[in-house]
Amino acid sequence: MNPYSRFGLVSNTVSAAAILTVLALVGPQMLVTLETVFGADAGTMVTAIGGSVVVMVVFWLAMTEAIFPTLFRFNSVRRMVLGKYYFEGTWLQSEKGNDHERLSVIDIQPNGKGFIFSGYSLNKDLEIESNTLIEFSKMEWPFMTYKHRNSLSDGVDGKRDGVGELQFEMNRAASRRYNGFVQFVRSADRVRVEGAKLTSNKEVKSLRSLQGRRKVFSEYWDLFFNSSVATTAVEPEPKIVRDVVIETSKPEAPVAEVLERMEETAARVERRKSDHRRSSSDRSDRSGRPDRIVPRRRASDWVKSTVDAAESLQDAPVSAEGGKK
Repeated sequence: MNPYSRFGLVSNTVSAAAILTVLALVGPQMLVTLETVFGADAGTMVTAIGGSVVVMVVFWLAMTEAIFPTLFRFNSVRRMVLGKYYFEGTWLQSEKGNDHERLSVIDIQPNGKGFIFSGYSLNKDLEIESNTLIEFSKMEWPFMTYKHRNSLSDGVDGKRDGVGELQFEMNRAASRRYNGFVQFVRSADRVRVEGAKLTSNKEVKSLRSLQGRRKVFSEYWDLFFNSSVATTAVEPEPKIVRDVVIETSKPEAPVAEVLERMEETAARVERRKSDHRRSSSDRSDRSGRPDRIVPRRRASDWVKSTVDAAESLQDAPVSAEGGKK
């Protein structure tokens, strides 16, 4: 049994059911209307009925050739129609033979009422060795026989055309495994194949990049062949050692010069304050009332006072007991 015959069965059945429903609902009323309009003329009645049949045929063709093929593009509809025979998707296929180990990515994609079977094969070094495209297939569930062509071969090596046969697992759910063989037309050696369907969207998307493909192939190569794929050693990036330089600032002028500048600054501030007091007193005398502005001491005044006190202590004579007078 070919599961894909279900698509033609579904489209024809639904189209026929729709036409019969329309005839059952509208047919009697349409005949009465024709008799009323055209009378009992037999030729006119036959022409009207023939036109109705043409309309129904056009409706049938539109349903089976346009509407349903569009619906069959959706995976949810195809999964509902095929049921447990739904095997479309992305597969990983192992190939084992005499000095022959390869892993293939097989894509089984929908194509109207059928499917497209294509893929590519990689060796242990993750180098692409062949492409696969089915030219003919015959489905007798759970077996599928097909003829494939390798587009990377020029035919001289005898590995351009080949045949294969797959047997899908039979269970209540959709198939997730198959096994079988492939064989090239000009070779007597058969290569055993085993396929596993990828059910994780993350793995399917990872196959689109080189890095992701290496990761997925490494995992499944170990499962199929009980070995690891060839990996290239990646040298670690050299660490850049930077010397930490701590800059220290040295005073550009000696301490004595700094103290001298501080004294000059304090003297200028004191002169400004004296001038301010004199101007304030003059204004008070002219106005007849005292000035309300009281000058406040600043931090520089304390600096000057501290410097004067230190100088006075240095100039004071030392008593016999060792103290200062």
